Amino acid sequence: MFADQQEADQLTYPTGARVFCAGEPSDSIYAVQRGMVELSAAGEPGKMRYGPGEIFSYEDLSGARLTHRCDALALTPLAVVRLPRARFIELILRHPTIVLALLERQHSRLREQRLQARHYY
Repeated sequence: MFADQQEADQLTYPTGARVFCAGEPSDSIYAVQRGMVELSAAGEPGKMRYGPGEIFSYEDLSGARLTHRCDALALTPLAVVRLPRARFIELILRHPTIVLALLERQHSRLREQRLQARHYY
């Protein structure tokens, strides 16, 4: 859905390349077309990985700071679509079910994190 947007950028990164760094301005959302990307924050345990068809960095667009909270690193050769914030908002207004899909995915990730944090003695 992002790839056909007029103002979307098609970007590729080699394995090990930084897509963005924590603290940099955040003005776009990213959708993985091919490969894997890992998001990690200094001082925070755990890392989040995203693969084909998944969207990342939308959390950074919702805060008042509008900066990236994490570093994004290409784990494999990576192809992403970068969509500017304004175009993403327009897309949501035209297709509000995108928000439901994002909420569903976020809920799944939170559930996974909770399950991974459980310790059995």
